[in-house]
Amino acid sequence: MDVQIQPLQEPVGWQAPAAVTQTAYQSICFIYPDDGEGSRFDRMFPPLGLELVAAGVRDCIDDRCMIDLRFEKEWEARVPHNTDLAAISMLWDKPIREVFELVRRLKILRPGIQVVAGGRVAEAHRRALVSAPPAERVDVVFAGPDDGRFRSFVESGQPDGIPGVAFIRDGAYRENPLPPYGAIPDRPLPDRTLRRAHYRMIRRDGLDLGISSDTIQSSRGCSFKCSFCTFNRDQDGRPINFTMRSPESVADELAEIESDYVIFVDDNVAQDTDRIDRLCNLLLERGINKTYGIETRINLGLRPQVAEKMARAGFRHITFGIEAIHDHTLKFLNKGFRRHTIEKAFDAIRGLPMVYTGNFIVGNVGETREQMLEIPDFARSIGLDTIMVNHLRCRGPEPLTETVMATPGYHIDPDTRKVYSDELSLAELATIIRQIKRDFWSPSQKLKTAWKVRQLFKPVSYTSAARHWLSWNLRGKPDPWGRRTS
Repeated sequence: MDVQIQPLQEPVGWQAPAAVTQTAYQSICFIYPDDGEGSRFDRMFPPLGLELVAAGVRDCIDDRCMIDLRFEKEWEARVPHNTDLAAISMLWDKPIREVFELVRRLKILRPGIQVVAGGRVAEAHRRALVSAPPAERVDVVFAGPDDGRFRSFVESGQPDGIPGVAFIRDGAYRENPLPPYGAIPDRPLPDRTLRRAHYRMIRRDGLDLGISSDTIQSSRGCSFKCSFCTFNRDQDGRPINFTMRSPESVADELAEIESDYVIFVDDNVAQDTDRIDRLCNLLLERGINKTYGIETRINLGLRPQVAEKMARAGFRHITFGIEAIHDHTLKFLNKGFRRHTIEKAFDAIRGLPMVYTGNFIVGNVGETREQMLEIPDFARSIGLDTIMVNHLRCRGPEPLTETVMATPGYHIDPDTRKVYSDELSLAELATIIRQIKRDFWSPSQKLKTAWKVRQLFKPVSYTSAARHWLSWNLRGKPDPWGRRTS
């Protein structure tokens, strides 16, 4: 089928209607799938994107429900009988065949239901999703951030004229062009009232540490141009510019969150250190007393006075995107800093009461086995408390893909998108990753990190954690769904 691009009357500066007098739907079911391959603690993250979408129609659709398939396996019984619209979030790499099966079951369960989807995976596969046979077809796919477009669709029931959606019309595949990326809005705040699951540090093997958690998004996009990153571009390669919510709106949301441990899902929380400084002032002035985890770049170390205030305001777990430790590899990844800058930044903040995690990538072009194995010593020397080590991947339109494919002896695995070379296979790179982790986690490092976490993380109740661990072991190690395994 040929692509037909729908012309829009006003694609620039488009905004959803301020008020809705009537809607095309009576009951909406928001569904968050289980991709089956998330991180060990992916059940600590609520479906924040869906909650933001749900908040946008809170005042015009009373009958709404949220189903999180990471927790609710018998989900069909949860779908209200009058549900006429299902909205699915596809953020991670869930196999498309499983999405089709989910849609098929929905359409059998509630004949006549409309199904829409959004998220990075839905955006990447929008043609396949809306072109599938009617029994398993996603009727409309939204690309890019919502920013009020879902509300407009709920009002009209038709995708025509709504920017950034894909659908089938008269047997032909059509896409409406995306509007320019605007600023991330301060409102609405996510609708957390729809939750049925309790989000905590729950490992995929069922171990519950008894620590409640929540998430917040205070900014969108990133102005840096790391060559491996796909989060600062959409699936069409357009840059997602960095925009920020006001510190006041972020403080308002944090004040409403019940959990003591809150993770910022921003790509780079401290990109604007003046803004984070203002946020810390508000948290301290208003007595909002929580523990926060963030991800940022090493530029935080260049403003140590701001980092010190962050520690006082409750920012305790800081993950840095370091990625590499040699200048030639940092240049290959286009990180924008050199090894001596990393060392200088950590010299300034090493003594602060924070737990530091460093992200590293192995398999970079031109990086030898010996250079990769230097990571543990370097990580300890700059004061990292924990590390995460990953394969280099080329997932989409990032410029790194062309570079890797043009380099003799380097390849991209078609299934995992991991980079490997004639010198170092995927299996050998996996062995190197395990060796890096073993070398870093010496007995003294384990004791040091455990003591630091014990001192700094207020939500951690070691009595509760020990009780959960004993129950998990002595009662048969329950799986994530609550069933017992032998």
